[in-house]
Amino acid sequence: MIRLLPVALLGVIVVVAQTTRGDPPRPAAREAGPPAAGLPVGKWKVEFANGVKEGYHIGNGGEFNVEQPERRAHGVAEARGGAVVFRSHDDRIERWTPVGNRYVVEHWFPASQVPIATPVLGIAERAP
Repeated sequence: MIRLLPVALLGVIVVVAQTTRGDPPRPAAREAGPPAAGLPVGKWKVEFANGVKEGYHIGNGGEFNVEQPERRAHGVAEARGGAVVFRSHDDRIERWTPVGNRYVVEHWFPASQVPIATPVLGIAERAP
């Protein structure tokens, strides 16, 4: 009987290993997961050379809302080649390039002017 104990234990280990594979991985929730690589998630303020000021709220999945005194828009941002490109649903594009804790912002309107027209330049800083 003692000789059969190691064989029986080995059999139990094999059966348990085969039947308990753990839970399958669940898809990550965009709101609960870590921010997409390279996105400046959170609240930001942007001030442009022409005096225009914007407030941004950027979510984990790249979704964003932007507010100016006379404009409200939303859209999707994505990291591209060391910068972040923001496409608003009101036909505007901004490219944010990181410099230290800030971003240099290039703004085009209408979006069809990229890269033909000279962008309006600004600086983005994290909002308190």
